[in-house]
Amino acid sequence: MTAPEHSSAEGYDPLYAAFDSPLMRQLRQEAYGEDIGQHSWVTAEELRSDVGRLSLTTSSRLLDAGCGPCGPLVFAVKSTGCMGTGLDVSASAVASGRARASAAGVQDCVALFEADLNLPVPFDGSSFDAVISLDVIVHLRNRKSFFHEMARLLAPTGRFLLTDAGVITGPISNEEVERRSINGYTQFVPSGLNENLLEAAGFRLIDQEDRTHSVLLNASGRLRAMLAHRAEIEGSDGKEAFARQQRYVETVVALAERRALSRIMYCAELAKV
Repeated sequence: MTAPEHSSAEGYDPLYAAFDSPLMRQLRQEAYGEDIGQHSWVTAEELRSDVGRLSLTTSSRLLDAGCGPCGPLVFAVKSTGCMGTGLDVSASAVASGRARASAAGVQDCVALFEADLNLPVPFDGSSFDAVISLDVIVHLRNRKSFFHEMARLLAPTGRFLLTDAGVITGPISNEEVERRSINGYTQFVPSGLNENLLEAAGFRLIDQEDRTHSVLLNASGRLRAMLAHRAEIEGSDGKEAFARQQRYVETVVALAERRALSRIMYCAELAKV
């Protein structure tokens, strides 16, 4: 599967335009086991658990910051009946998300907008009861500003759940950094930084979980699916693009296997003022 994580719209729109092609659907099914229209390292199993962590109800307002083609957002809306809003820099991702919401019958409960998360979000304060941001933070330039912006958007005691697949927990070579960073701007951080920045933004960390296993599971599945459909992917994307993505996924697998780069889930609650 060749769809990347988020950064800027450049290079992403063509990939997300093909996100629901028959080939991409087949690759996701083989890579993830359960295709819910997810991207990056999200699994359906962990998403079910995370929806429970957010205590969403039919009156809840959920924001997905960096929603991509909206698999997780549509999943959350359909399973809880909440109102969902998605933001993504890619117009193709937003278009794919709207089609997904319509196919799931929740189009009236989902609002999607193009937005660059490196900039202030165009919503009033306390507009949401919960925010998710899955494997997006690694591609943002200023996570301190982003965390403060999410705090502004949340109602009192609102919950913010994010995953960061770029937490350094072991030695990484410069060659590995280069191969792991092919999908636009990428920022790896040391353990403890996210926790400190969340607290500084007014959050209280209520849950934290190492999810590096999901990276290893999904990346290994993605690699197997890519190799099984190599001729089709090369015919669509070209041999050079296939080889580049293969090196990327192989690097992701190697870093996860030796726990040099970890994926951590953080669930935080906005502290009472």
